[in-house]
Amino acid sequence: MKGFFVKNYSKKQIVIDRENFNSAVCYPLAKTVFARNFKRNPLAQSLYDDMVQEAVTRLFELSGKTKEMANEKYSENYATFWVAHNAMLAFLKTWERQNKWCLSFQDEADPILRDRKKVWSPEWGWMYV
Repeated sequence: MKGFFVKNYSKKQIVIDRENFNSAVCYPLAKTVFARNFKRNPLAQSLYDDMVQEAVTRLFELSGKTKEMANEKYSENYATFWVAHNAMLAFLKTWERQNKWCLSFQDEADPILRDRKKVWSPEWGWMYV
């Protein structure tokens, strides 16, 4: 029988190593990652606490993996930095994608909120002018 093994990359990979996880180190690291990469983004500033918590959660989930990824070229600190960065970036992109409909509805609701005149057009239906 022939076939291919296809890995499901949509599922999060979790390799927990409780001895390798130190929350006293992870929180300052997450704050440093935020300060270096996301401090100029106004949306990220409004989600600061959530992004830091997401990074620390992901560092806990991959605490065993970062130890495996470390080698002579890349240290364990390098791996944890990028795990935290990618967790924050993924959280921000997911938040934007999930809340995009709120922003598009806001554009449609603006004419209604400004008390504009409602006119019927046979071609386009109800319009605000």
